[in-house]
Amino acid sequence: MSRSRPALASAALAVSAVLAAGCTTSGGTSEGAADDAFRFAVTSDAHTFDPAKGNAATDYTFARMRFANLVYRDSDNSVVPGLAEKWEATPESATFTLRDGLTCSDGAPLTASTVAASLRRFADPKTGASQAPLVFGPGAKVDVTADDAARTVTIKLDGPWSDLVPALSLTGAGIVCEPGLKDPKGLDQGTVKGAGSGPYELTDLQRGRSYTFELRDDFEAFAEYKVAEKPEGERAETVKLTIVSNESTAANQLSTGALDYAAFTGPDVARFAGGGYEVHPAPLLRMFLVFNQREGRPGTDEKFRRAVAQAVDPAAFNKVFGGRGEVMKSWSDSTSPFANTDAALITKTDPAAAKKVLDGVKIKLNGTNGVAGGSGNTYVQEALRAAGADVELRNVDNATWATEVLGGKGDWDVTVMAHLNFSGTLTSGALLLTGPPPPEGRNFGAIENEGLVDGLVAAMSTTDENAKKKSWAEAQKAALERVDVVPLSTVPVSFVYGERGDAYLVNGTNDPATFRIKG
Repeated sequence: MSRSRPALASAALAVSAVLAAGCTTSGGTSEGAADDAFRFAVTSDAHTFDPAKGNAATDYTFARMRFANLVYRDSDNSVVPGLAEKWEATPESATFTLRDGLTCSDGAPLTASTVAASLRRFADPKTGASQAPLVFGPGAKVDVTADDAARTVTIKLDGPWSDLVPALSLTGAGIVCEPGLKDPKGLDQGTVKGAGSGPYELTDLQRGRSYTFELRDDFEAFAEYKVAEKPEGERAETVKLTIVSNESTAANQLSTGALDYAAFTGPDVARFAGGGYEVHPAPLLRMFLVFNQREGRPGTDEKFRRAVAQAVDPAAFNKVFGGRGEVMKSWSDSTSPFANTDAALITKTDPAAAKKVLDGVKIKLNGTNGVAGGSGNTYVQEALRAAGADVELRNVDNATWATEVLGGKGDWDVTVMAHLNFSGTLTSGALLLTGPPPPEGRNFGAIENEGLVDGLVAAMSTTDENAKKKSWAEAQKAALERVDVVPLSTVPVSFVYGERGDAYLVNGTNDPATFRIKG
């Protein structure tokens, strides 16, 4: 591998760990569904309309609807066609053959050259794409070329990265058409016509309130999912999204037909058992504690980090959400073949020991209220207070949390992080804990752990599954022994569709580009 490990550590970025569209959905609209639009809501507005720069729930939703990917991942983690009809790959390169007749949202041809230009921009460190390291590897030198006559796009890396093809399904790798590439400011603001390559075009934009999307008549490159349960009904011609922040409101709107879809992390889901609703639970959220290890913060001291872990009981945290989740031993749940199973690596709950360190210590705790109103955050606050700490809690919406914590602009010591494994491996979690802090990277806790970096490099440099498991085990051991991260539990998310609504459920979440309206 031609990239050095120090270069990897210093150049790593990471995908944002905020919630996906489904698990932040709440609220509704009072207009009803009389115009046959598919209606749903999210808790916070978009940070950006640029798919490469998305780092929050609504960003991901908009990107999936407006920008198509070369490939997608099915529920069994197999890779299925998107804009590309076929591909050949090694850990260091991949060549994709595009479908014939692709077009952008303004009707212009989508050529291999445009696809290559979009991917080059995505890979360019100057773009600041948080998901790029998941696709190409942190610090990778990426060469992207095109052959318009053959409809092929070739990606070459300077070292092996075994997730190259599957990670191109991430929303950040959505293809931006030429108008968007020429006007990055307009792309960021959502005002560029013809920027999209995906199935929906944004036709009405009211920042902070609502958005309307219209299905393109000329789009044919839909993800070829092979999941057993295919959605019923016809593709939604119009999708209307509103921004409201309360799950109880979402439940009210869904029950009256003002929404066709909502998702719940709290008790309101119990209202939809039967009665014509489809409820699909999924262990989507993985919850952790992460520490701010910048100079001057208490998190620089391993004794402090261990004491916080001793004060918090992951099983009690799970009970806050009804005990429906799984208490974790790593930064993934047991569905991952790479998850840690060694309970000895997990710091045991010991409130008495925690109190010896935390008594009188001031702690600034930060967490998103997008998961059951932030009830887990409140539990952590009370557990730390019981250990004698003076705890100030900021229980904020996803967008604010992403800015303050992931963006490195907040004043915090400990955060309750809700993480999604978009890449299908442990890579996204590892990259959130390595590399430079914002704004150069996305190591939001400013963690320095050489063993974790070494394990990450080794794991992603091989396609041998046994070797990969061994390397991931070493990486997680390094992180857990230093208490850089404290695993808590999964929080099941329940996706609920009303009588009219349906969609593909893939890898534990819905694909908003596949919303259906049943007759």
